[in-house]
Amino acid sequence: MITISAVYPNRAGSRFDVDYYRERHAPFAQALLAPHGLVGLRISQGASGLDGAHPAFWMISEMRFASREAFDRAIATCGAALFADAPNYTDVEPILQFNAPSVEFASPTSTESHPDA
Repeated sequence: MITISAVYPNRAGSRFDVDYYRERHAPFAQALLAPHGLVGLRISQGASGLDGAHPAFWMISEMRFASREAFDRAIATCGAALFADAPNYTDVEPILQFNAPSVEFASPTSTESHPDA
């Protein structure tokens, strides 16, 4: 499994229509790419920096494919349509990167009583 991230920087003066992205572009991308090997799509909207400042990124999108080859085939077929939709929601060029398989660490559950409980 491979994950491809599309990260949209929140640059001064840039534009990003979160509603359009969430309600139109992401479902469009999923419908377009699923027949070509998309396994999953997750989007996260930037809310704020830890200090309460504007978020560094408007949106982070993660697309999962079985392999790099599957992604390459899907983008060769559908990429032009996806990129053509971008002006409808942003004037920011996304940063794209391939990611190694994820490792998730869950918080351990404990049956012991916690002092704050």
